[in-house]
Amino acid sequence: MTTHYEATQYCTEMVEGRPCDNIEGSHLNGRMGHPFRPAATGSPNGVGPAEDAGPRRSLLLRPASAIKIKPVRWLWDTTPEGAPPTSHGRIPMYSLVLAAGGPGLGKSQFAVWLVARITTGTLPGELYDKPRPVIYAAAEDSWTYTIAPRLVAAGADLDLVFHVAVRDEEMAHARLTLPVDTSLLAREAEERSVALLVMDPLLSYIDKGVNDYKASEVRAALEPLVAAADRHHFTILGLAHFTKAGGTDPLSRVAGSGAFGQLIRGLIAFARDEGEDGTDDKFVMSLEKNNLGRLGLPSHEYVIQPVTVQTDEGPSYVSKFTLGTETDTSVRNIMRDEASIGLDKAERTEAVEWLEDYLTQGDRAGEALPKEVQNAAAKAGITPNALRDAKKKLKIKSVKPKGVKDASWLWQLPDYAPTDEPPP
Repeated sequence: MTTHYEATQYCTEMVEGRPCDNIEGSHLNGRMGHPFRPAATGSPNGVGPAEDAGPRRSLLLRPASAIKIKPVRWLWDTTPEGAPPTSHGRIPMYSLVLAAGGPGLGKSQFAVWLVARITTGTLPGELYDKPRPVIYAAAEDSWTYTIAPRLVAAGADLDLVFHVAVRDEEMAHARLTLPVDTSLLAREAEERSVALLVMDPLLSYIDKGVNDYKASEVRAALEPLVAAADRHHFTILGLAHFTKAGGTDPLSRVAGSGAFGQLIRGLIAFARDEGEDGTDDKFVMSLEKNNLGRLGLPSHEYVIQPVTVQTDEGPSYVSKFTLGTETDTSVRNIMRDEASIGLDKAERTEAVEWLEDYLTQGDRAGEALPKEVQNAAAKAGITPNALRDAKKKLKIKSVKPKGVKDASWLWQLPDYAPTDEPPP
């Protein structure tokens, strides 16, 4: 049954430079903090201002000098000591950020890791030492057997993590849907002072009437949620899958990327870097888009560990995300390596021989700066794909000189001891 509200007041909250103009009833009697103006007398049918109230549409111009400038605030900030403040911000607050990758790479475990640190106040950034609640919407995993045990394994404060369900008197099995439930999500986020909304996976919450192959429709369904996050001060972490096609650009590989490209402020990508002959595999996480901060921040290795959680009915076996050390290998580089599988055998052999010779000639002693190697390879006619393939075949490691502050990465052949001093 649809509720009809009598228009007694109209919202004057500015949305994209103009008044919202929704009636008071649709805003839950002003509980969302919007300012209101009385309805004009003579409003027809109680659904809009009267004709004598003036034009509904107009332009509002403000000089840039009247706009208050604010710094970007970061939910997750890995800025090291001595670096400019917030120069390594990774997840901006009050925005939409995607965590994307192929299956089995630990995206959901990363989301749980992030939730655990927000609810315990241990995430480096704006909310460090300030525990805050989180809403966690999971469409594919069981809360009983997967989500809740993972939260326990990650050390989350379970009292601050909220499972979300929908109660609808007209629909027995209602589920959270965008944009239908956007205002309800915003209301709960504001009332509980929620810091993060996790949607796993994001696209599964789009109304089934929306064609997810049409970027314009997906964008229209998500824009109200993004606006609500900014207005009511919570951040959205949406999980997404990589498609098999799309080349070596991580953003182009995200399912629904046509819609996400203009909406998201950050993309955290996940990949597996396979070692030679399937050995020494490692997981890599990279910040591949950062609209409000710096690109080119160091990637991180990570591991997915098996964990046993004790319950009242016996042990529960789950997995746990653990953030590892920085690495100069990025998800983009791994994708490029995968694209180089079709290299000619002669090209591979030539690149391997050239790289080994280069690193062992003169006073290099088996190591050199990556940029120097890449420039020399280009002059020798070695393609970037062939060089990356050769690096992997020779099992060259990326290392930093010990005891040297702000040292650069070096490529190092196996069986060479780590460098104690930087190269001359």
